[in-house]
Amino acid sequence: MAQIIIRAQAADNLKNLIKGAVENQLRIINFGIAKTKRKLRELEKESGMDSKYFYEEFQKGKLGDDFKSIRWAGEYETLERLQKDCNELQGVELCS
Repeated sequence: MAQIIIRAQAADNLKNLIKGAVENQLRIINFGIAKTKRKLRELEKESGMDSKYFYEEFQKGKLGDDFKSIRWAGEYETLERLQKDCNELQGVELCS
């Protein structure tokens, strides 16, 4: 686990500010996850294909590089990144 040390004169206030910033970022990330999942469901419905399967085939070069495929792959990668960020932030522990 990485550890970051911040020294401040008003540690309690700074801790509250950081806690609020982390909570706010988690809300933003969770909103992004929900929005990205909606977009992926729409693409899955249109094509009748699961996003994970699509992405695997896209990475192998089997599905071409049309706009829809590139957009779909981008949404899939965005979801992965957002979920990773969310997991990391949920694991943040603020010490006094």
